Amino acid sequence: MRTPRGFDRQTFEIVEGWPYVLGLLIDMLGTRIGTLVLRRGYGSDIPAFVDAPGDRVRVLAMLADLAIACDRIRDLETGEPVVRFSAAQEMQADRGGRYGLVCVFDDLFTGTDRQVPLDRLAGAA
Repeated sequence: MRTPRGFDRQTFEIVEGWPYVLGLLIDMLGTRIGTLVLRRGYGSDIPAFVDAPGDRVRVLAMLADLAIACDRIRDLETGEPVVRFSAAQEMQADRGGRYGLVCVFDDLFTGTDRQVPLDRLAGAA
């Protein structure tokens, strides 16, 4: 299996491994599905949860959307999945639309678990 490689969206430098996959995650989860003309299936429904009142049902729906979006992230050359959503920790939601969440992802190329706070993922939204 080859190491995923691509461009960093901030610096336009070539990055490899987890920093590249994290950039893909941020981009995928911050893009509303259907907004890219040539890639209608790209993105997620996570931006719809921004400022929406939080309760258990919305948190569960957000986690489901997060898992579906992660399944769409593939290596451009081989088509293999690069990351998988495995768990959520420290979940918080309030009526003001503020969510607190630490997501655990499986980095499929190294076989390690990576913890990423939701605010880091929502940075692109």
